[in-house]
This record gives sequence, C-alpha cells and structure tokens, in this order.
Amino acid sequence: MGDTAGSNGLTRIEKRAIEAQAVAPLIRALYPKIGRDAALAMLREVNEQEAYERGRIMEPAEGENGIPELVAEVAGWGDGGVWEMDVLDETPTTYFFNVTRCPYYDTYKELGLEEFGVALSCCRDAPHARGFNPRLRLERTKTLMEGDDICDFRYRLGTE
Repeated sequence: MGDTAGSNGLTRIEKRAIEAQAVAPLIRALYPKIGRDAALAMLREVNEQEAYERGRIMEPAEGENGIPELVAEVAGWGDGGVWEMDVLDETPTTYFFNVTRCPYYDTYKELGLEEFGVALSCCRDAPHARGFNPRLRLERTKTLMEGDDICDFRYRLGTE
C-alpha cells in the first residue's frame, strides 16, 4: 500500500524534499503579494486535497480499509528516513501512537524549510485518513514540526 521507491527509485522522503525545494521559492515570492499566512494556506489546501485523493485511490475494490490496513500504510511512511514511534493502542477501531522522530521534520530542517513542514506534510494526515476510509478520523494536537516533543496520532474508526 505504501508509496515507497517508485519507478524512478526515489523514496517518499526524497520526493517530498524535491517538492519542498521546488515550491518554497514560489510560496516565499507570494508573501509580499498576498501575505505569508495566505500563501501557506494555499499550499496547505492543495496538499490536503491531494492527500485526500491519494487516500481514495487506496480504497479496496471490495470492503473498506480498516485499522490493519492503516497500520500497514503507516509502516511505510518513514521510507527513506529514521522513523521512531511508540504504539499506545491498537484495536479494531483505534490506532494511537506517538512519533518521537520524524524523517519529514528532519529533512525539512536539514533543508532550512521547516516553516513549510506543516503545509507540506503534517496537514495531509487527516484528509488522507478520510480518503482512505470515510469513517476514519485523526485527532492530533501536537507535532514535532510545530515544536512539540511528539506527534500524537489518534486514529479512530467511527460509524459515520
């Protein structure tokens, strides 16, 4: 399920680094014209929509994605980088974990582009979940990208 090294041989992290380096100058050029917040909001909106559609593409032909499929998907997120997480709860309707080291954060920081991290990556998680399964919801109150000590992922599969 995960989008690891594709036909071009790049990992997901490498692809995101290339995207970030390409889009950052454009977004920064928009700051004086429309403001920093508006420019970052546009970037975020585009990434949220793309993530939702990517999640929808992963919908199986029969049935629906559930927590086991989500666990398998999450396992591929750190492809190409160091990913450290602590699983707190895994049931048929919940998957709770804390990320203590994130390769996306590490990459953006190394490139000096951490100001774009939320709008490029973190914002994608909740809409991806909705696309992956319309009943799947993510609650997250902390991110490494925003200066917290963890990312607190709390996925719940509801009856909606």
